Amino acid sequence: MKAKKITALLLAAAMAMSALTGCGSAASSDNGSGKDTAAADGPVTLTFFDKNSGSNTFDDDIAKAIMEKTGVAIQVENPTGDPLEKLNLMLTGQNYPDIVLMDRGNDIVKRYIDAGALIPLNDLIDQYGPHIKEMYGDVLTKSRYSDGKNYYLNNWYGVDPDASAGVLMRRDLLAEIVGKERAESPEPFTQSEYLDILRQFKEKFPEIDGKDTIALTLDAADKNYEGTLYGMYGMKWLYENGTGLQHRAKDPKYKDAVSFMNTMYTEGLLDKEWVVNKKEQWVQKLSSGSVFSTFGSYWDVDGANASLAASVGPDAQFYSYKVVADGVDPSETTYNGRSTLGWDAIGITDNCKNPEAAMKLIDFLVSEEGQYLMMWGIEGKHWDMVDGKHVPKPEIVEGFLKDPDKTKLETGIRKWTWFIKNGYGSDGTPYDMSTKYQLQPTAEFANQCFGESDAWDTADFTGIEPSGSTPQGLKWQKVQDIYDQNFPKIVNASSQEEALSSYDAMISEMDAAGLAEVEAFFTKEYQEKMKLWGEAE
Repeated sequence: MKAKKITALLLAAAMAMSALTGCGSAASSDNGSGKDTAAADGPVTLTFFDKNSGSNTFDDDIAKAIMEKTGVAIQVENPTGDPLEKLNLMLTGQNYPDIVLMDRGNDIVKRYIDAGALIPLNDLIDQYGPHIKEMYGDVLTKSRYSDGKNYYLNNWYGVDPDASAGVLMRRDLLAEIVGKERAESPEPFTQSEYLDILRQFKEKFPEIDGKDTIALTLDAADKNYEGTLYGMYGMKWLYENGTGLQHRAKDPKYKDAVSFMNTMYTEGLLDKEWVVNKKEQWVQKLSSGSVFSTFGSYWDVDGANASLAASVGPDAQFYSYKVVADGVDPSETTYNGRSTLGWDAIGITDNCKNPEAAMKLIDFLVSEEGQYLMMWGIEGKHWDMVDGKHVPKPEIVEGFLKDPDKTKLETGIRKWTWFIKNGYGSDGTPYDMSTKYQLQPTAEFANQCFGESDAWDTADFTGIEPSGSTPQGLKWQKVQDIYDQNFPKIVNASSQEEALSSYDAMISEMDAAGLAEVEAFFTKEYQEKMKLWGEAE
């Protein structure tokens, strides 16, 4: 009996020690402050797969500060080759690390959850995540899986107030047409005004430096023009008809949008090669100095703007303007569609032997202190607190403006972007110091041009698509193929009559491919999502 008691005591001690250690990590202790502190033989070590980490190692000043604050060291497992392929291989072999970061919009997240590879976080958040609850708010509700549990935390989540899509026009050439004062004004243009500006450009500048000019070109491969085109008309990804969801092409304003595109094509204003433009070709055309306008986000043309500033002059840059479709109120445009649920999903796996330490690490990184540490750096070295506000060192701001990649590697600032929240901290300064503390003139102007109505949450419509292997998924893929094949035909039609006839033929073909069944699936999934979020009527 005595031997059995001794054995039981030893086993209990061993289990207690096991609970305090991560996968291959050292023991840790709690100093009463809610943070793990390193034990005599070193900190807790957690492995972390980050699809965005490249070849970065967790040994910079920011990494050391995180370890000092939390008592947790991170061993980053970098992707080699295709991150998605590695995530699939890790899942198949069940050899994934303690924490994984993956693309939230990809089906890989669902596969990890369904396989039991990601553990539910709700109890851990209740016990160790006060900052998570405070910072994430209703994002936690909107990120729940179909069983009502949270299996991951979002990255780059929350409302991003900054502009995105817009009609980009070269400001120096625009000033030649409408005058400098109007070119520098954030007042919206109407669709008719924009068409007239394109016509005047072609008349005034048939050639530039011996090259034929292009009034408007597009990046057809990336389709970054869609947010601009449909934003002009107040359209979203799907059309809400009052009783359910339908394909965007069923929106009554859709025919107006494609008619507008066809008008530009038939009048020779739209680049005849737009259909075959890939991103590299598109950027080359914009950089050549012979293009006046394009559709996209202001940051899409940063490379072209840098080339134009060097070759033509600082005023020869593309600025983002709001153009309002005819018959649409300026307060109804929808240019700035972004998801409050962010880009990435970060979860703790069932391989992690110390989920408590992982959650305490996460809660620190989620907190304002953690956000400013990752995105601003170390107080006194990279920034100072002045009159209650974070103020970056001038050399840090200059470094990110001149060479952000080099500055990131040298300082560690913005090198680790985990659980990042969009927007501003309690002192009014942006969490993302490097891109939003001192805006580029193009970004500042874009923010002036677009209003509150332009911002809408795309999270409402994401994640409701049928899986590719299901009958509805196969039909949805067929519908998408029909749409992708016909859209250029409609735009490039020889007349408005032909364009609208092609539109009618496309809708008939989509209907025959099973669009109604897919739309019913969208509606059902959307309604279930709203119910899960507690927003059902």
